[in-house]
Amino acid sequence: MIRRGAIFWMVLAVMAGIGLFVLKYEVAEMEDRLADINRQTLANLEAVHVLKAEWSYLNRPERLETLGRSLLSLEPVKSRQTARIADIPIRPDNISDSAAGEPAATATPPAADHVPPLLAKYRRDP
Repeated sequence: MIRRGAIFWMVLAVMAGIGLFVLKYEVAEMEDRLADINRQTLANLEAVHVLKAEWSYLNRPERLETLGRSLLSLEPVKSRQTARIADIPIRPDNISDSAAGEPAATATPPAADHVPPLLAKYRRDP
């Protein structure tokens, strides 16, 4: 007859073998997942490099200048287009009434002598 100790050690050896077999396949699966993640990381890094290169190409100053000249109708600022800060009309104190759509009771329009000629066309006459 086989002793109890021998049976115990044989069962333990079989269980250890099964455990190692399962562990081996779990580790192989984790290594495959890690390899996939590394491949995706490298692909993302390459995509970032491509996007940086495209950004650099599209933001060349001479290209932007050409696009600005052809698409925007910008002209240099002329001296008659500027105004002093003192020439800007002051906003009334009670803005809450005028913000609600009601005319302000104490707001008075700025006097004509305080409005510069360039801003006169934006003045609202009551």
